[in-house]
Amino acid sequence: MANWQNSFGKALKWGSYLAAHTFVTAILVGAIWLIQSLLVAQGDPKLFDWIPLRYIFDAMDLGILAAFLIFGTLEAISVFKERDDE
Repeated sequence: MANWQNSFGKALKWGSYLAAHTFVTAILVGAIWLIQSLLVAQGDPKLFDWIPLRYIFDAMDLGILAAFLIFGTLEAISVFKERDDE
């Protein structure tokens, strides 16, 4: 019975890491989307009259998702390898 409880505790811990990363990613991407929507509603402004700002915001979205994918995977691997001495 103790083995079942230990396994359930580990699954709960791993699920909480996944939920936390998903929540933070959603908040960051949502904030970027909101700011982008407000700027594009004003006529699709350009940076230095050359680069549309929507390209920069799309790059920020991609950067955040890539960072969370890479660093989240590395953290998940470290959590999976972690030994609980409880």
